[in-house]
Amino acid sequence: MNVLKVLAPLPIGFSVFMVHLATIPITGTGINPARSFGAAVIYNNQKAWDDQWIFWVGPFVGAAIAALYHQFVLRAGAMRAYGSVRSQLHELHA
Repeated sequence: MNVLKVLAPLPIGFSVFMVHLATIPITGTGINPARSFGAAVIYNNQKAWDDQWIFWVGPFVGAAIAALYHQFVLRAGAMRAYGSVRSQLHELHA
C-alpha cells in the first residue's frame, strides 16, 4: 500500500481545520460558497459581505491550479513512465 494514500487525510483535515479557524468570525465557518452566501443574506453583516468574494473566487482559482497541475505535472509524469515502459517492452520483444 502506498504510504501517501494512507497519509492523505492528514493534509485535507489540516486544511479544513485552518479554514475553520480563519472563517469562524466571518461566516461561522462557511467553507461552501452557498453556505457563506446564505449566512451573509440572513445576518446581513457588512463584514460577511466584504469577504464574500473569497468564497466564490477561491474555489475557481483552486480548481484552475489543480487542473494545470494535473495536466502538466501528473499527466506529464505518467506519460514519461508510459514511454519508459513501452521502450522496455520493445527491447524485450526485439
